[in-house]
Amino acid sequence: MDEHETALDQHVETERNEHLGNFLARHRAEQGRDLTDIAMQTRVPLRHLKAIEDGLYENLPAMPYTIGFVKSYARALGLDPEDCALRFRRETTKSDRIEPTIHHEPIEDARVPSRRAAIGGIALLGLVAAAIVAWASGWLGGASAPETPVEASTTTAAPAVVAEPVVTSSEPVGDVAAVPATSTSDALPAATATAAAGGPIVVSAREDAWVKIYDSVQKKAVYMGVMAAGDRYEVPADRRDLLLWTGRAGALDVTVGGRPIPPLGAPTQTVKDVPLTAEGLAARSAAPGQPG
Repeated sequence: MDEHETALDQHVETERNEHLGNFLARHRAEQGRDLTDIAMQTRVPLRHLKAIEDGLYENLPAMPYTIGFVKSYARALGLDPEDCALRFRRETTKSDRIEPTIHHEPIEDARVPSRRAAIGGIALLGLVAAAIVAWASGWLGGASAPETPVEASTTTAAPAVVAEPVVTSSEPVGDVAAVPATSTSDALPAATATAAAGGPIVVSAREDAWVKIYDSVQKKAVYMGVMAAGDRYEVPADRRDLLLWTGRAGALDVTVGGRPIPPLGAPTQTVKDVPLTAEGLAARSAAPGQPG
Protein backbone atom coordinates (compact mmCIF):
# COMPACT_ATOMS: atom_id res chain seq x y z
CA MET A 1 0.00 0.00 0.00
CA ASP A 2 2.84 2.35 0.77
CA GLU A 3 4.50 1.60 -2.57
CA HIS A 4 1.22 2.33 -4.35
CA GLU A 5 0.82 5.66 -2.58
CA THR A 6 4.46 6.51 -3.32
CA ALA A 7 3.99 5.78 -7.03
CA LEU A 8 0.80 7.84 -7.08
CA ASP A 9 2.56 10.77 -5.43
CA GLN A 10 5.40 10.52 -7.93
CA HIS A 11 2.89 10.53 -10.81
CA VAL A 12 1.13 13.62 -9.42
CA GLU A 13 4.47 15.34 -8.94
CA THR A 14 5.49 14.50 -12.52
CA GLU A 15 2.26 15.96 -13.88
CA ARG A 16 2.73 19.06 -11.76
CA ASN A 17 6.26 19.63 -13.13
CA GLU A 18 5.23 18.81 -16.71
CA HIS A 19 5.39 21.66 -19.24
CA LEU A 20 1.95 23.23 -19.72
CA GLY A 21 2.00 22.74 -23.49
CA ASN A 22 2.83 19.02 -23.15
CA PHE A 23 0.23 18.68 -20.38
CA LEU A 24 -2.56 20.12 -22.54
CA ALA A 25 -1.48 18.27 -25.69
CA ARG A 26 -1.35 14.94 -23.81
CA HIS A 27 -4.84 15.33 -22.37
CA ARG A 28 -6.16 16.39 -25.78
CA ALA A 29 -4.63 13.31 -27.40
CA GLU A 30 -6.08 11.05 -24.69
CA GLN A 31 -9.54 12.43 -25.49
CA GLY A 32 -8.97 11.89 -29.23
CA ARG A 33 -9.65 15.51 -30.11
CA ASP A 34 -8.08 17.59 -32.86
CA LEU A 35 -6.64 21.03 -32.24
CA THR A 36 -8.94 22.45 -34.92
CA ASP A 37 -11.92 21.17 -32.95
CA ILE A 38 -10.64 22.97 -29.84
CA ALA A 39 -10.20 26.18 -31.84
CA MET A 40 -13.81 26.00 -33.09
CA GLN A 41 -15.18 25.35 -29.59
CA THR A 42 -13.18 28.05 -27.79
CA ARG A 43 -12.96 30.52 -30.72
CA VAL A 44 -9.27 30.92 -29.88
CA PRO A 45 -7.14 31.31 -33.05
CA LEU A 46 -5.49 28.05 -34.05
CA ARG A 47 -2.03 29.65 -34.22
CA HIS A 48 -2.29 30.73 -30.56
CA LEU A 49 -3.27 27.20 -29.44
CA LYS A 50 -0.27 25.80 -31.34
CA ALA A 51 2.01 28.37 -29.70
CA ILE A 52 0.73 27.36 -26.24
CA GLU A 53 1.35 23.64 -26.92
CA ASP A 54 4.78 24.30 -28.45
CA GLY A 55 5.83 26.64 -25.64
CA LEU A 56 6.36 29.57 -28.06
CA TYR A 57 5.08 32.13 -25.60
CA GLU A 58 6.83 35.01 -27.39
CA ASN A 59 4.35 34.51 -30.29
CA LEU A 60 1.35 35.07 -28.01
CA PRO A 61 -0.38 38.42 -27.32
CA ALA A 62 -0.28 40.30 -24.02
CA MET A 63 -0.65 38.40 -20.74
CA PRO A 64 -4.33 39.18 -20.00
CA TYR A 65 -5.41 37.86 -23.41
CA THR A 66 -3.16 34.79 -23.26
CA ILE A 67 -4.39 33.87 -19.76
CA GLY A 68 -7.92 33.87 -21.18
CA PHE A 69 -6.80 31.58 -24.04
CA VAL A 70 -5.19 29.13 -21.59
CA LYS A 71 -8.31 29.02 -19.39
CA SER A 72 -10.59 28.45 -22.38
CA TYR A 73 -8.34 25.63 -23.61
CA ALA A 74 -8.34 24.01 -20.14
CA ARG A 75 -12.15 24.21 -19.84
CA ALA A 76 -12.56 22.57 -23.26
CA LEU A 77 -10.54 19.59 -21.98
CA GLY A 78 -12.30 19.45 -18.60
CA LEU A 79 -9.19 20.59 -16.70
CA ASP A 80 -8.83 23.14 -13.91
CA PRO A 81 -8.48 26.53 -15.66
CA GLU A 82 -7.01 28.29 -12.62
CA ASP A 83 -4.33 25.63 -12.18
CA CYS A 84 -3.38 25.83 -15.87
CA ALA A 85 -3.25 29.63 -15.67
CA LEU A 86 -0.95 29.37 -12.63
CA ARG A 87 1.34 27.00 -14.54
CA PHE A 88 1.50 29.41 -17.46
CA ARG A 89 2.42 32.31 -15.17
CA ARG A 90 5.26 30.25 -13.69
CA GLU A 91 6.63 29.35 -17.12
CA THR A 92 6.30 32.65 -18.98
CA THR A 93 8.24 35.88 -18.71
CA LYS A 94 5.40 38.03 -20.03
CA SER A 95 4.33 41.06 -18.03
CA ASP A 96 0.77 41.51 -16.77
CA ARG A 97 0.85 45.17 -17.81
CA ILE A 98 -0.29 46.15 -21.29
CA GLU A 99 2.02 48.80 -22.68
CA PRO A 100 0.14 51.87 -23.93
CA THR A 101 0.36 52.56 -27.65
CA ILE A 102 -0.40 56.31 -27.43
CA HIS A 103 2.25 58.60 -26.02
CA HIS A 104 1.08 61.91 -24.58
CA GLU A 105 3.56 64.75 -24.58
CA PRO A 106 3.44 67.19 -21.64
CA ILE A 107 2.19 70.67 -22.48
CA GLU A 108 4.86 73.29 -22.22
CA ASP A 109 4.16 76.35 -20.07
CA ALA A 110 5.10 78.61 -22.96
CA ARG A 111 2.15 77.29 -25.01
CA VAL A 112 -0.45 78.36 -22.41
CA PRO A 113 -1.50 82.03 -22.92
CA SER A 114 -1.21 84.35 -19.94
CA ARG A 115 -4.25 85.85 -18.21
CA ARG A 116 -3.48 89.34 -19.62
CA ALA A 117 -3.30 87.96 -23.18
CA ALA A 118 -6.62 86.14 -22.73
CA ILE A 119 -8.37 89.30 -21.48
CA GLY A 120 -6.90 91.30 -24.37
CA GLY A 121 -8.17 88.77 -26.90
CA ILE A 122 -11.69 88.88 -25.46
CA ALA A 123 -11.69 92.72 -25.56
CA LEU A 124 -10.53 92.69 -29.18
CA LEU A 125 -13.32 90.32 -30.17
CA GLY A 126 -15.83 92.63 -28.47
CA LEU A 127 -14.58 95.65 -30.45
CA VAL A 128 -14.81 93.76 -33.74
CA ALA A 129 -18.38 92.68 -32.96
CA ALA A 130 -19.38 96.28 -32.08
CA ALA A 131 -17.88 97.59 -35.34
CA ILE A 132 -19.85 95.04 -37.37
CA VAL A 133 -23.11 96.01 -35.64
CA ALA A 134 -22.42 99.76 -36.22
CA TRP A 135 -21.68 99.27 -39.90
CA ALA A 136 -24.80 97.18 -40.41
CA SER A 137 -26.93 99.86 -38.69
CA GLY A 138 -25.62 102.65 -40.98
CA TRP A 139 -23.67 104.49 -38.31
CA LEU A 140 -20.47 104.20 -40.31
CA GLY A 141 -22.02 105.00 -43.70
CA GLY A 142 -22.58 101.45 -44.59
CA ALA A 143 -26.37 101.68 -44.96
CA SER A 144 -27.55 100.68 -48.37
CA ALA A 145 -29.53 103.06 -50.61
CA PRO A 146 -33.31 102.68 -50.71
CA GLU A 147 -34.39 100.17 -53.21
CA THR A 148 -36.17 101.43 -56.33
CA PRO A 149 -39.41 99.59 -57.01
CA VAL A 150 -39.20 97.51 -60.08
CA GLU A 151 -41.83 98.24 -62.67
CA ALA A 152 -43.93 95.40 -63.76
CA SER A 153 -42.70 93.98 -67.02
CA THR A 154 -45.12 94.25 -69.93
CA THR A 155 -43.43 91.48 -71.79
CA THR A 156 -45.73 88.52 -72.22
CA ALA A 157 -44.15 85.27 -71.18
CA ALA A 158 -43.75 82.78 -73.95
CA PRO A 159 -46.10 79.84 -73.70
CA ALA A 160 -44.56 76.66 -72.38
CA VAL A 161 -43.75 74.11 -75.01
CA VAL A 162 -45.29 70.74 -74.25
CA ALA A 163 -43.25 67.87 -75.57
CA GLU A 164 -45.31 65.40 -77.47
CA PRO A 165 -44.86 61.76 -76.48
CA VAL A 166 -42.61 59.76 -78.74
CA VAL A 167 -44.35 56.68 -80.04
CA THR A 168 -42.05 53.71 -80.52
CA SER A 169 -43.13 51.31 -83.20
CA SER A 170 -41.64 48.07 -84.35
CA GLU A 171 -42.85 48.78 -87.92
CA PRO A 172 -40.31 50.31 -90.36
CA VAL A 173 -40.57 54.11 -90.78
CA GLY A 174 -39.64 55.17 -94.27
CA ASP A 175 -36.47 53.37 -95.36
CA VAL A 176 -35.17 52.89 -91.81
CA ALA A 177 -36.47 50.06 -89.61
CA ALA A 178 -36.94 50.78 -85.90
CA VAL A 179 -34.69 48.74 -83.65
CA PRO A 180 -36.62 47.16 -80.75
CA ALA A 181 -35.31 48.05 -77.29
CA THR A 182 -33.38 45.40 -75.40
CA SER A 183 -34.52 44.72 -71.84
CA THR A 184 -31.73 44.82 -69.27
CA SER A 185 -33.41 41.99 -67.40
CA ASP A 186 -32.55 39.66 -70.33
CA ALA A 187 -28.79 40.09 -69.75
CA LEU A 188 -27.33 37.98 -66.95
CA PRO A 189 -24.09 38.91 -65.19
CA ALA A 190 -21.03 37.38 -66.78
CA ALA A 191 -20.17 35.45 -63.63
CA THR A 192 -23.70 33.96 -63.46
CA ALA A 193 -23.61 32.88 -67.10
CA THR A 194 -20.21 31.31 -66.62
CA ALA A 195 -21.36 29.38 -63.54
CA ALA A 196 -24.46 28.14 -65.37
CA ALA A 197 -22.25 26.84 -68.19
CA GLY A 198 -20.83 24.19 -65.88
CA GLY A 199 -17.41 22.65 -65.60
CA PRO A 200 -15.15 21.45 -62.77
CA ILE A 201 -15.74 23.31 -59.49
CA VAL A 202 -12.59 24.13 -57.49
CA VAL A 203 -12.43 25.72 -54.02
CA SER A 204 -9.06 27.32 -53.20
CA ALA A 205 -7.82 29.37 -50.25
CA ARG A 206 -6.04 32.71 -50.50
CA GLU A 207 -5.63 32.82 -46.70
CA ASP A 208 -5.94 30.28 -43.88
CA ALA A 209 -9.63 29.39 -43.42
CA TRP A 210 -11.60 26.62 -41.74
CA VAL A 211 -13.68 24.72 -44.34
CA LYS A 212 -16.19 21.89 -44.13
CA ILE A 213 -17.62 20.20 -47.25
CA TYR A 214 -20.46 17.76 -46.56
CA ASP A 215 -23.38 16.02 -48.24
CA SER A 216 -26.81 17.64 -48.07
CA VAL A 217 -28.67 14.58 -46.77
CA GLN A 218 -26.66 12.98 -43.94
CA LYS A 219 -24.47 16.06 -43.31
CA LYS A 220 -21.45 13.74 -43.45
CA ALA A 221 -18.19 15.59 -44.10
CA VAL A 222 -16.07 14.63 -47.09
CA TYR A 223 -13.53 17.33 -46.18
CA MET A 224 -13.05 19.27 -42.95
CA GLY A 225 -10.07 21.22 -41.68
CA VAL A 226 -8.10 24.42 -42.06
CA MET A 227 -7.20 25.17 -45.67
CA ALA A 228 -3.87 26.94 -45.74
CA ALA A 229 -3.12 29.60 -48.32
CA GLY A 230 -2.66 27.85 -51.67
CA ASP A 231 -4.63 24.71 -50.78
CA ARG A 232 -7.43 23.65 -53.15
CA TYR A 233 -10.26 21.15 -53.27
CA GLU A 234 -11.82 19.97 -56.55
CA VAL A 235 -15.42 18.81 -56.27
CA PRO A 236 -15.88 15.31 -57.80
CA ALA A 237 -17.82 15.45 -61.05
CA ASP A 238 -20.30 12.79 -59.86
CA ARG A 239 -21.17 14.60 -56.61
CA ARG A 240 -24.04 17.07 -56.92
CA ASP A 241 -25.12 16.87 -53.27
CA LEU A 242 -22.19 18.65 -51.61
CA LEU A 243 -22.50 21.84 -49.54
CA LEU A 244 -19.85 24.21 -48.18
CA TRP A 245 -19.49 25.79 -44.72
CA THR A 246 -16.69 28.22 -43.82
CA GLY A 247 -15.99 30.89 -41.23
CA ARG A 248 -13.99 33.12 -43.64
CA ALA A 249 -15.97 33.42 -46.86
CA GLY A 250 -13.77 36.18 -48.29
CA ALA A 251 -10.61 34.06 -47.94
CA LEU A 252 -11.88 31.48 -50.46
CA ASP A 253 -11.97 31.56 -54.27
CA VAL A 254 -14.44 29.38 -56.17
CA THR A 255 -14.10 28.68 -59.90
CA VAL A 256 -16.51 26.93 -62.25
CA GLY A 257 -14.94 25.62 -65.41
CA GLY A 258 -11.78 27.58 -64.65
CA ARG A 259 -13.58 30.92 -64.30
CA PRO A 260 -14.10 32.66 -60.94
CA ILE A 261 -17.50 33.46 -59.48
CA PRO A 262 -18.27 36.44 -57.18
CA PRO A 263 -16.96 36.14 -53.59
CA LEU A 264 -19.02 34.00 -51.22
CA GLY A 265 -19.03 36.76 -48.58
CA ALA A 266 -17.01 39.27 -46.58
CA PRO A 267 -13.47 38.38 -45.35
CA THR A 268 -14.63 37.23 -41.89
CA GLN A 269 -18.23 36.29 -42.76
CA THR A 270 -19.55 32.80 -41.95
CA VAL A 271 -21.53 31.13 -44.75
CA LYS A 272 -23.22 27.74 -44.59
CA ASP A 273 -25.08 25.35 -46.92
CA VAL A 274 -23.51 26.84 -50.07
CA PRO A 275 -24.32 24.41 -52.95
CA LEU A 276 -21.25 23.23 -54.85
CA THR A 277 -22.98 22.86 -58.20
CA ALA A 278 -22.81 25.11 -61.25
CA GLU A 279 -26.56 25.79 -61.09
CA GLY A 280 -26.56 26.43 -57.33
CA LEU A 281 -23.62 28.84 -57.52
CA ALA A 282 -25.20 30.63 -60.48
CA ALA A 283 -28.50 31.07 -58.62
CA ARG A 284 -26.66 32.26 -55.52
CA SER A 285 -24.64 34.83 -57.55
CA ALA A 286 -27.78 36.14 -59.27
CA ALA A 287 -29.79 36.40 -56.02
CA PRO A 288 -30.22 40.02 -54.77
CA GLY A 289 -28.08 40.95 -51.77
CA GLN A 290 -25.34 38.42 -52.58
CA PRO A 291 -21.70 39.65 -52.60
CA GLY A 292 -20.30 40.74 -55.96
